[in-house]
Amino acid sequence: MAARSPSGESFAPVRPPLRVALALSLAFLVAPAATADTTTIDQLVTVAGAPINQLYGYGLIVGLPGSGDQTTEVPYTQQSILNMLRNMGIALPNVTTMQPNDVASVMVTAEVPAFAHAGQRIDVIVSAVGNASSLAGGVLLPTPLRGGNGVVYAQAQGPLLVSGFASSAGGASTSVNVPTVGSLPGGAILANTIPADYAPNGVTELLLDAPSFQASQQIADVINAHFGSGTASAISPGEVDLASGGAAPVRFMAGILSLPITPVAQAPTIIVDAQSGTIVMNAGVTLGPAVVSHGDLTVNIQTTNSVSQPGALSGGTTVGVQNTVVNAKQPKANVIHLPRAATLQDVAAALNAVGATPSDLIAIIEALKQAGAINGTVKVI
Repeated sequence: MAARSPSGESFAPVRPPLRVALALSLAFLVAPAATADTTTIDQLVTVAGAPINQLYGYGLIVGLPGSGDQTTEVPYTQQSILNMLRNMGIALPNVTTMQPNDVASVMVTAEVPAFAHAGQRIDVIVSAVGNASSLAGGVLLPTPLRGGNGVVYAQAQGPLLVSGFASSAGGASTSVNVPTVGSLPGGAILANTIPADYAPNGVTELLLDAPSFQASQQIADVINAHFGSGTASAISPGEVDLASGGAAPVRFMAGILSLPITPVAQAPTIIVDAQSGTIVMNAGVTLGPAVVSHGDLTVNIQTTNSVSQPGALSGGTTVGVQNTVVNAKQPKANVIHLPRAATLQDVAAALNAVGATPSDLIAIIEALKQAGAINGTVKVI
């Protein structure tokens, strides 16, 4: 049964209505090995009823070398320290002078893989929520981790691993990576098992990671070809239902998920990261004949400050004067003919010939798409 919160809400996701199970006689339980040109079904699907669960919690990092929160500016860190000491039987009558700089408030997050059981260890990520400058060298105090229903499923503690560092002196500072985020590999222990119900009444649902009519039907056909007609049914582009017919669930799913399959070719796609200027294309992108005119406009503004000095005995006052010169330069545009490119290598060579900067290249790709000269869906992230 699924775990429930005090309010009665189930932590496991609600399952859709079950499909009618079809009889199955497992004559073969060992799937053929996948070749270099294929993958296996388990790389394309997720088993419904056994999702990855996310946990979170609030905790304290102690033992920092003076890089913790400034408690006068982060009152919840001071309050957390007082609550912790009070639970240990230590009462402080006067806390106005409490200004520790070796403690930091953090949020702790973790992902619990499917089928994990109580007693297993999971990795956690720790992130500062105050004004700590670095978490390097700190130790996480015992922190309960809760699910979305408020139930505690794990507890994390231990020394923190931080890949970045920060240093400052004399008003100057430097940092490498992000020193306010760290990790604890295996730093949390599951206290409760999150139930997984993946084969009720002998029916299991496979959820496609990339929903597609072709991929859904292909997966069903591959399963039926090996285990017999009626074993799998393509319900929608994102779901394939399996009927185990009373077979042992673990053995049945092991045979299904290990079946080799040749994935359906991905649709031509161009991914554009507008912030970093990164452009990624898959092998399906092609380029039709096109002409690109590319040029730059440079505007240079120079300002010089001077002083206007009045003549002697004129009674005038000295004033500052700004002299501004604006120059605009637009070189001759480069007109480049892009030939038809049928392979990804040809597309890369044609775009490199333009000689544009990453930001200009993004604009050129979007313009080529609008002109119908480039085959592929442009996604900006």
